[in-house]
Amino acid sequence: MSLYQLMYNYAHGRGHPPAPDLAAAELGKSLALFHNCLVESGMEVQEDMGSRQISADPDQLKPVHLSRFVVGFLPFNSVSTKTETNEILFDLFSFLKWLERQDIVHGLAHIDFQKTVQALTHAQERCLQLSHFLDDETGRILEEPPRILSTINDIFLVTQINGDTLSLKGDHQEDPVRVRLPGEIMNLVRLNDHLDLVLGDTSERWVVLEAGQVYPEYQAG
Repeated sequence: MSLYQLMYNYAHGRGHPPAPDLAAAELGKSLALFHNCLVESGMEVQEDMGSRQISADPDQLKPVHLSRFVVGFLPFNSVSTKTETNEILFDLFSFLKWLERQDIVHGLAHIDFQKTVQALTHAQERCLQLSHFLDDETGRILEEPPRILSTINDIFLVTQINGDTLSLKGDHQEDPVRVRLPGEIMNLVRLNDHLDLVLGDTSERWVVLEAGQVYPEYQAG
């Protein structure tokens, strides 16, 4: 059974009210937010009456999806208080426990949910500040826009940090790219961070044209 259908069965069985302002509103606010984050992450979907629904099995969940949800997604999706965030994460935790009671294998079963969320929450401030500085860098570049030959829009993994240069590997790009960035960014970025970027090729170098979510890779232990 697909992850969407399992979310729907869980939400419907517990009488969770819909979230009319969200896509997948029928899942209730917490699961709709998680579902929409998974859609953004590129998890397999199917179209139904103009709505995108996750068609992947729950065993396709990965810890990096939780990292993106906690650090990169929630702060930018009208979740503004710690209490609200905790309620959403508790709802997600309850759904995962429900899967386990149904003997349904899922990809987050092997992690300590509470400790992982605590570690991700600790990383959130750094990632939000890094996202802010990356956004500032786009503003600086666009003040006097260079001639752009081509662009890449992707989630990039930081594979190497060397002085003022990052080596990045896109989810959908075969070739790595190298980007020179100012010191305030280099001081905050870490290996295996995920950066949602639009990069432009000027023929001489790559520049940051747009910046979105930033979130760390899950590290066991």
